Parts: sequence; C-alpha cells; structure tokens
Amino acid sequence: MYPGTSLFLIFLTLFFGGQDAAKVNPKIVSVEYQNDSIRVLRVKFATHDRLEMHSHPSLVVVALTPNTRRIFLPGGTHQDAEAKSGDVTWREPGTHAVENLGDAFENIEIEFKKISAPAVPVSLSAAAVKQPIAGETVPVELEPHHHVLFRNQYVCVLDVQIPPGESLLFHKHSYDNLSVRISGGLIQNQVEGSEWPAPQEVKPGAVVFAEASRKPYTHRVKNLGTSMYRVIDIELLK
Repeated sequence: MYPGTSLFLIFLTLFFGGQDAAKVNPKIVSVEYQNDSIRVLRVKFATHDRLEMHSHPSLVVVALTPNTRRIFLPGGTHQDAEAKSGDVTWREPGTHAVENLGDAFENIEIEFKKISAPAVPVSLSAAAVKQPIAGETVPVELEPHHHVLFRNQYVCVLDVQIPPGESLLFHKHSYDNLSVRISGGLIQNQVEGSEWPAPQEVKPGAVVFAEASRKPYTHRVKNLGTSMYRVIDIELLK
C-alpha cells in the first residue's frame, strides 16, 4: 500500500455517505459527462454565491476563468484561495463549502470514481523528454506545444498552447482523454491520413471526451485565429 492508503480508504468510506456537490446546489454544479470511471462537473459561481458543505473523491480542477474564493472546512476553519484562467490542480478526497469572494467564475472538475490510493508524482521517462524529429509522429507528451503540468499514476495533464497560424505535429493519443478549451477560436483538426477538414469554431469552456484506449488516434491541430489557442489535455492513465 502507498503511505496514507488506510486513511484514504477510511475517507472514501465516509465520502460515499457525504453530500454530492451536484445535489447540494444544482444551480451551481451540473454534470457535464460521466462514465464508469469519471464524472465531469461544470461549476458556475455567480458573485457571492456559496456552495454549502459537500464532498468530492479525488479530482482534477481546471479554472476556466480567474477566481477568488473562501473554502470552509468541517472543523470550522477556512482558507482563501485564488486561481488564474488555465490553472490546474490535483485534489485528494475532501469535504468543504465554497464561497465566491469576487466576480462570477467557472471551473471544470473531473472526479475519479475508482481511485483507492493517494496520488504519487510520476516522472516522465527519458524517452519522453527527447526532442522529436521533424515530420515524425510522436506520443502526445512529446509534441512541442504540449507542456506537462503534472503527472501521477492516474493522469498526465498537459497545457497546450498554439500561437496564431501554427500547427501541432502529428501526435498519438493512446489513453482516454479530456480536452478542456480555455480559449475559443477557429481551428482545423486533421486526422492522420486525411486532408485538412473545413475550419471549425471552438467555444471557450467546451469539454470533449475521447475514448482513445480502445481506438488510439493520431491527429494535429492548426490555429487559424488571431490569438493564442489554449487547451488543457487530461490523459486518463487508469
């Protein structure tokens, strides 16, 4: 067992008797997508909204917009926190209430249903830090516009930023993954072996799930817009 696994399992037992965030206040928290392994929540706070005490299993939080919030813990203490657009954090299971201290904001939260041990940081292999050769197809973590924010045994989280007029290298996705669009824009998404398709308009805040574990795919994306196109890519390793 990992250190802390026993306490982790005790918490999970308590969690499943706790309050579901989407049931505590469905006006703030809605379910965007779910399957057997994950649940994706869209969290939208109006100014001074408060989400009362609720529990989460392990999760990844993606800040779509800047925010300032106060987090209340079950023991009566609280702490203030801030995030910038595009910030991503891993959180272990927890119970809390949240009050918005600033302007309206929006997050995407990915809950993991089957995790039974705390996350442990995992370093990229030496092969995953070498420079790709021009024209070759590379694993997603080797594509130069993909920057690894963090990796553990459950996820690899990458910050993808494509300047105007630039294209990604062809890269391969072998795990189920979620793309969280931080910015909108006009893009083309070319699957290897196919021609460039018609441009598509992408909305900021959109979330797309791809089931690549059963059917890996290779593609590249071109930014046809006039500003940076940014996506948070969450590769689900288990």
